Amino acid sequence: MRFTFWTKSLLVTFTISAFAQFTFSDELPPRLGKKAGGDELPSGLMQAIANPAIPTIVDATILGFNKEGHGEIKVNAVYKNDSAKAKFVPPKSVRGYGYAGSDNIAPLRVVIGKKGRFLLFLNGDLLHSTYNNRFPIREGKNGKLEVGVGFNGGGGPWKPLGEIVRAIPKKK
Repeated sequence: MRFTFWTKSLLVTFTISAFAQFTFSDELPPRLGKKAGGDELPSGLMQAIANPAIPTIVDATILGFNKEGHGEIKVNAVYKNDSAKAKFVPPKSVRGYGYAGSDNIAPLRVVIGKKGRFLLFLNGDLLHSTYNNRFPIREGKNGKLEVGVGFNGGGGPWKPLGEIVRAIPKKK
């Protein structure tokens, strides 16, 4: 069978378009193997707050950044604290988060990049982890506070802060 230039290009176009949906995803076509690579997208806020490993959840406003990129914060409310010692004193600044197996810290300016109000998951003066550690807080149309419940501070969808706070597990 002899292919002309036109039929060769048509065949290549169909082949490319058939597998294009898998080009930039972490999945291969069905029955061609397991995951192609990369991490799955972590869950949103509702699953993150259920994580018992998170020691502290605070509502904080980032006021600014110092020259190292650490964020000066004002804590508006503390929703969870696993400190068994004396009264909890929240940090005055958040450095960012530490890389696993390293002493390096990604500065808060790099992680968040802007001032504003956030629900922060803290471990001392560091963010709890690289995924699901900050969610923006804004004032809704009705004047009540809302939290962006999407993955890692991406914003919407927005839910009332009161509803989110009720879902935070209480310390036993």
